[in-house]
Amino acid sequence: MKTSRKNLSVLIDWLTIIFEETDAYTVIKNYLDLPLEAFEKDHRSVQYKEYDTRYTFGKIILYSIEQQPDKQECYLTLSGEGCRQLEKHLERKNQTWETFLRNCFSYSDSVVRMTRLDVAIDDKNEVPFFTIKDLYQKVENELYKSISQTYSYNESKFDLNDGAKTLYIGAQKSRVRFRFYDKDKEQALKQKLPMDNLNSWKRTEIQLRDEYATQMCYQIAFSQKSLGQLIFGFLKENLTFYTETGELFRPWQRFLGSVEPLKLETITEITTLEDTQNWLETGGILAILKGFKLLEENNALGNLQSVEQLLPQALFSRSFSRKLVAHVFMLDRIDLVKKIQDQTKKAEF
Repeated sequence: MKTSRKNLSVLIDWLTIIFEETDAYTVIKNYLDLPLEAFEKDHRSVQYKEYDTRYTFGKIILYSIEQQPDKQECYLTLSGEGCRQLEKHLERKNQTWETFLRNCFSYSDSVVRMTRLDVAIDDKNEVPFFTIKDLYQKVENELYKSISQTYSYNESKFDLNDGAKTLYIGAQKSRVRFRFYDKDKEQALKQKLPMDNLNSWKRTEIQLRDEYATQMCYQIAFSQKSLGQLIFGFLKENLTFYTETGELFRPWQRFLGSVEPLKLETITEITTLEDTQNWLETGGILAILKGFKLLEENNALGNLQSVEQLLPQALFSRSFSRKLVAHVFMLDRIDLVKKIQDQTKKAEF
């Protein structure tokens, strides 16, 4: 049977979102468009986070901060099952992931950020475009180019002559990680079924974190491209396999199709200088500087440089420079613009 791209499907399989300065009622009513009474409420926390309250509706889970009056923040987590549940809810309202994410960003894109987005491509061709072993051999022989260079390979026991294979490109906490595995064998093991009962099913997953996740969600919301166009375009830009003669690996080319490459920027700007100051206070940077000062004042720097030695070498990023310029303009201190520009990193061409 001929391999066809018609037998490829793309779906969002994991999503986590942080809503800053927002309470649970607002997220449930305005973002999720669900009734508050549908959720069960209990006091649960998230490790290393300040959330103290959990709202649960099936597999849709929302954490919030409610025991600190000076703080408001919510954390929405959708597993694969949670994504399917939200999809069904959106379908009933004649909505899509695009409308949901556009709604998230429409309130304020500076206070809604995605911390993780997983997208899966399922190949259910009887003869798949490639096998996991094909790609592993390319990686082993360094016949690939990727935004994420580290890789690992696992093979779990399936039967005497075969195993369920998984290839990872990218570390577990990388901002971009690729995963290729035998979904059919995984399902057979999980359901304790013989492979004869299941059709061929190979899965490619892309895991995006932090600014990559946020920017891909922004593309889904506003680019007017399909999820498939965006994800295959991201793969085309960030992962390539070659033959021993240096040519592009034909099965991978056919898998990607004729989409345009998609490049995501890696910098997420904080919108104002005041926001940057808040980030300094909450992000631990001031505490680090205080620690260096403590070492310096007590003659305990050792081989480290003092803050005064480091400061003259520092240059403003162009994004931070723009915020400084906007700030001094508001104060009618245009005389400082040249000084800011002189201490700003120059563009590299």
